[in-house]
Amino acid sequence: MPALASDYIGAIPGYYDRYLRALLFDEYAADLARRVRVGPAGAVLETAAGTGIASRHLRDALPAETRLVVTDLNEPMLAIARTKFQAGESVEFRTSNAQHLEFPDASFEAVACEFSLMFFPDKLAAAGEAARVLKPGGAFVFNVWDSYAHNELAKIINDCLIGLYGERRPLFYDTPFGYYQIDEIREMLRQAGFGPIEISVMPKVGHSPSAHDATLGFVMGTPACLQIVERGDPPLEAVLDAVEQDIRAALGAGEIAAKMQAIAFEAYLA
Repeated sequence: MPALASDYIGAIPGYYDRYLRALLFDEYAADLARRVRVGPAGAVLETAAGTGIASRHLRDALPAETRLVVTDLNEPMLAIARTKFQAGESVEFRTSNAQHLEFPDASFEAVACEFSLMFFPDKLAAAGEAARVLKPGGAFVFNVWDSYAHNELAKIINDCLIGLYGERRPLFYDTPFGYYQIDEIREMLRQAGFGPIEISVMPKVGHSPSAHDATLGFVMGTPACLQIVERGDPPLEAVLDAVEQDIRAALGAGEIAAKMQAIAFEAYLA
């Protein structure tokens, strides 16, 4: 069975959290958490939470009494997320599909989702479910990556794979970096029932200790490694070496700094 873009299995979640958390996600997670404005008596749902990077920022930003429910369809990712919290913190973990949420209507003041909408096969269904579980006036707060043109490391790696494979290249990166058209996303949100929508384009710079670490994150920390293994030639180790060399050539041998850009959305129920 071909590897899917959502197959965060085996050792992938560990590589993802170790090598991509600081490089790609922490700053945007902190921004996402600041946009979730819910009081002590409220409740927040996080969908497709992955390894809990945004979950930790949400818990730190929200009042201690606010209920936080953290969900993901992938139990190995949630297993890592649980390690980020201590006993007694107000956080609940559930295995749940963002396209078919197991919560009553009007249960939450906010739904948060960091860099995951792009992976949902039915994005309208996921947005509709967010709208369904929100109380009137509630907010669906999420972000997506902008295109390859605005995300330096993703472009370097994708270009490397094109050079190695041509039309056979692994297609994983097209999923996270292929859903960024603002008008398309805005229209999808309106179809899901949202009214006012606030949009922010957010350029940042990601830092990694080395090209080697960045390579491990982008390749071994994503289902791209499964797609590479499926193709068989060149072997995974050769691809890792080629990617690392291309990153070094573009960004230098030591600590690297790479331009990246995301788009944040705050969609409100009327």
